[in-house]
Amino acid sequence: MSHVVSTFHILLVADPVGTARVSAILAPFGYRLHVVRDAYEAVQSIAEDPPEVVIISDALPGLEGFSLLRTLRTSRGTEELPVMFLASGAEQEARAFQLGAEDVCGERTSDVALRARVRVLLRMAAYRRRLGNEKRRLELRVADRTRELFEITIATVAALEKAAEMSDQETGQHMIRVASYSACLAEHMNIGSELIEKIRLYAPLHDVGKVGVRHEILKKEGILTAAEFEEMKQHTLFGHELLTAARADQVARNIALSHHERVDGSGYPHGLSGDGIPIEARIVAAADVFDALTTRRRYKDAMSPDDAMRTITVELAGRFDPAVSHALTARYADILDILQSYS
Repeated sequence: MSHVVSTFHILLVADPVGTARVSAILAPFGYRLHVVRDAYEAVQSIAEDPPEVVIISDALPGLEGFSLLRTLRTSRGTEELPVMFLASGAEQEARAFQLGAEDVCGERTSDVALRARVRVLLRMAAYRRRLGNEKRRLELRVADRTRELFEITIATVAALEKAAEMSDQETGQHMIRVASYSACLAEHMNIGSELIEKIRLYAPLHDVGKVGVRHEILKKEGILTAAEFEEMKQHTLFGHELLTAARADQVARNIALSHHERVDGSGYPHGLSGDGIPIEARIVAAADVFDALTTRRRYKDAMSPDDAMRTITVELAGRFDPAVSHALTARYADILDILQSYS
């Protein structure tokens, strides 16, 4: 009988008797059969030249065959490697299945059946390999798309920041301070490095919607009338709409839309309360108010930092997230450094 040339790699971990049997059964199909005698050599071989299928015999010294099976099933990189176990009895067969073998053959399994079951495992290995390749391909595509969107977002943020600075130097400094305050509070609250960086990046855009508010309202010297204030409040909706159109990150949209919401429900535009307000918006809300209080505006004088802290943490305590207020108190020295650096 002529042999078939195959590229499939099978690792056989067996005693001489088991090796002779399996070799005779699979030889006509030309599989690349690599034989080792113990578990240590098997692990080394898998690391150096991963096979499509591993066949393990329970005739190895002691319980080495079962130990190897357990190792393969609990080790990163081999947990899905198809394994056939050659069992000498019903008890060994049951244990092999319990430890995760895909298939078990006994002494009474015919040569034809064993070959057929090896082919099934090889097809399983090929299928898993295709799935793995497709997963990696999709991960690369997602990574490329994520990087592309991030670069677009960075460019959008820079452009919007520059536009604000060119329009109003006071607004530009306010954006920088609020972003720095917000990142400082977020770091203290330990909400995760990814979200902290997004807050640092997107906090400057909290008032981007003011581009949709009439210039005379933005530049008014005195207190706004009720009607004018209602128009000013629309900047949160304008900002959310603008950033949505720009396909900006959800964190950026949340900040623009909800940084005037208050935990007691007294804020705008939707009167959200408590945890219904995204954490990034709750953080920027406190940073924004602290900066507004400590900065001189056309219609008011600047409040001292100590008085601003007392206003937020005591007089208006019910309006702000207690965790954010605690962070503001804990990082007060850093907040003062930021205020002095960008005044």
